[in-house]
Amino acid sequence: MERQVRFPKGEAINPAALRQARRDAGLTLAETAEGIVSRQALQQFEAGKARPMPATLQAIARRLRIPADSLLARPNDPRELAMRDLEDGQRWRELERLASETLADLYAAPRTQAVARFYLGRAILHQQPEGALRLLRLARGQLANLGEPWLAAEARDWEGAALYLLQDVTAVDVGRDALARYRVLADRDPGVEARMLEHIGSYQLQREEVGEALGSYRQAIDVAGSMLNLARLANIYHGLASGCLRVGESRKALDYFDRAVHFSRTAHDVRGEVSPNLARLENDFGDLLIRTGRWERAEEMICAALDHFDACGVDVGRAVALLSMGDLRAQQDRLEEALQWTNQAIELADRLGETVSLALGYQQLGEQWAAQGDGDRFEASFSRAFEILADLPEAQAECLARYRRIREARPEEQIGG
Repeated sequence: MERQVRFPKGEAINPAALRQARRDAGLTLAETAEGIVSRQALQQFEAGKARPMPATLQAIARRLRIPADSLLARPNDPRELAMRDLEDGQRWRELERLASETLADLYAAPRTQAVARFYLGRAILHQQPEGALRLLRLARGQLANLGEPWLAAEARDWEGAALYLLQDVTAVDVGRDALARYRVLADRDPGVEARMLEHIGSYQLQREEVGEALGSYRQAIDVAGSMLNLARLANIYHGLASGCLRVGESRKALDYFDRAVHFSRTAHDVRGEVSPNLARLENDFGDLLIRTGRWERAEEMICAALDHFDACGVDVGRAVALLSMGDLRAQQDRLEEALQWTNQAIELADRLGETVSLALGYQQLGEQWAAQGDGDRFEASFSRAFEILADLPEAQAECLARYRRIREARPEEQIGG
């Protein structure tokens, strides 16, 4: 989930300082704004929903008889721009180091510390989503209080991404809240808004809200227009492919996956950094290739996904690729290998607390035991999957449907029980 960052136009001010200065001067909104800006614009400045241009800020400060510098949110700390550039380049280890050093600096301004906390959350998002979630929540509150609602809304968006990686279905609610917060602000960046829509599409797919997800991805394309970069296009086409697959449009899904892999690998070649999104994309494409009987290409994609997970040092999501390899081996009637891959996936998902992947692992394990005629292990595996999904009724219903399909395809006398 990459993005291009653009700080909003205008001067970053402390809205509370502006509001207090106006009250200290004994002026109303209309009296302060007269001949400079509209009353509504001044109200937006005081609410932290818009930023004044430098000349506007100077004029307001003169009317209030205070130095313009006293209204600024911060002196411009060069580390903030450095962290932004590191995030743009997805240089996560360097970003983690700089953000951590900035947080340890007792003399850093409160805003700079809040920004550092935000970027530290971004840096560890894929490796430690739980830790990132805590950092982003704290950063969001601090940024909002410091008159940075733009970055606060983005922190809220990345909270949703952390929940998604933790396979928490509430991610979509957080994503929608982030988008609503961002859309009320002036000087919005279409690229940021498109990224938020793309994230929401991913969360909707996680909840099997396929029609809504496809709509979100298409909105993302419309909002960003020509501002979409290769990585963002790859993510959107990945989502469109996954959505089309779920509604039975396999041919269109293959086309979208081809485009997504091309865009993502090109972005990777240009950037020189491995993204876990590329690994997830390659695995999902491999999964579709298994279904269409293109096993050699499927193995190529899944192996590439596992290599890229290793290269970027990310375990979150890797269990799904292990399950895909287990499924491929089962399709090839290499059942012992299939069991080994599936058990590896179960162990990893259990260690990381990935509920959905863990349940899918036990379902796949049950299907593999059924193929070997072991009814007891088939039943035990699906019982464990049902237990894991106790709080997810939709996923539990899908698990039951899969159980019944296997039962119908393999009569009781073939798998015991």
